[in-house]
Amino acid sequence: CTPFANLSRMKTEEFRFSVDVPVRYSDVDSRRHVNNAAYITYFEEGRAGYLTGILDLKEADSFGIIVLDVHCYYRSPAFYGETLKVYTKVNWIRDKSFEMAYLITEKASGRAVAEGSGILVGYDYSVRKTTSIPHDYRQKIAAFEKISPGKG
Repeated sequence: CTPFANLSRMKTEEFRFSVDVPVRYSDVDSRRHVNNAAYITYFEEGRAGYLTGILDLKEADSFGIIVLDVHCYYRSPAFYGETLKVYTKVNWIRDKSFEMAYLITEKASGRAVAEGSGILVGYDYSVRKTTSIPHDYRQKIAAFEKISPGKG
């Protein structure tokens, strides 16, 4: 049994945020399709767009958000020349962590390419330790997603 045995197929209607990502030549392997490792980078593109769009993160801040865990379920191959649409959302948010979900489709056809999720954690780079996600960040994400900013 794989961790994705009970995975429900996500739908674009479940997401309020997306970015377009062109498949780069460097993403393609010798079999002419996107290499599995590139999908994590596509998730990152969606995550970065989401977080900079919703929050006012400054590069000079000691506060950061780091990836604790990430999973990817491959649904169909993507190819050089296609444009992918990376949908991103926050499923839940707590004091120090939150879960993001991702759905990647081929933009022109809407074909599902991959989906996944990841746990992210607040991190203080100045002391190199996990830290609480600032209250206003939790509130902004919760308001955008129409979810409750959980505690703990």
